[in-house]
Amino acid sequence: MAAPTAPLLFVSVASYNDPELLPTLHDAYAKAAHPELLRFGVVDQCVEDRYKALPSWKEQIRYLWMQARDARGVCFARSIIQGMMDGEAYVLQIDSHMRFDPEWDRILIDQLRRIGDGRALLTASPMPWTPEAGNTPMPAGKVIKLEQHPDYPLRNRASLLPNPSGEPIPGQRLAAGCLFAAGHLYDEVPYDPHLYFNGEELVYAQRLMARGWTIYHPAVLPVYHLYKQADGDPSLVHWGKTVERYWDHQALRSKGERRIAEAQANRLGPVYSLQPEERPST
Repeated sequence: MAAPTAPLLFVSVASYNDPELLPTLHDAYAKAAHPELLRFGVVDQCVEDRYKALPSWKEQIRYLWMQARDARGVCFARSIIQGMMDGEAYVLQIDSHMRFDPEWDRILIDQLRRIGDGRALLTASPMPWTPEAGNTPMPAGKVIKLEQHPDYPLRNRASLLPNPSGEPIPGQRLAAGCLFAAGHLYDEVPYDPHLYFNGEELVYAQRLMARGWTIYHPAVLPVYHLYKQADGDPSLVHWGKTVERYWDHQALRSKGERRIAEAQANRLGPVYSLQPEERPST
């Protein structure tokens, strides 16, 4: 493959027993304005190794298979994926059941560049897609705003709000399954492998802002998410009892909650601190 002449984009994909993993990779590649500039980092926590099923452009995919029984949650997987990066200019962190609009890469890069801040990131809970209805676009003149859930403080609530400016708007919360930023994001604020699921988004947002990053919600979001249904397949969620394993998901959840408490008490040191950095006066 010839050396690229434009900035590379790394796509982080954590997957657990997900039949949509390969379709997600295919759709991201097929819809990109510059598919040759994409690099994928995949941790596939699955009962079978799917390396041989990867597409013909698999040289752009850094793939790690992990037995589903060994999976320890999404933050554990994302922390592994960040080590697969190799100096890419941009990073898109997603889930493994997504769909895209044409030229999604150009759309995200253009919005980030217009902000003009090397520590800005774009994030929101995407509009849905379903096999029956396809993608549901974000209404024109609207933006997806993330706020604290009124009943679950560690979770987000997404709302569609008017956005007459047509530009990204500042926010305080992030969606871990749809996050776009400069590629040095993980270098400055690495993922914490000790968290489980609860608190992932709140704690990472607080750590990023403490290190001087600014959260924005995009005016145009060309990414879509397949949301789980109440009657969905239990084998697709990490806490579903579908494989023999040596850990208990409640124990991992408790460990993560202890980790959050330690971070909030500022007992984890500067890398995982939620407190703003003390910068020397000039």
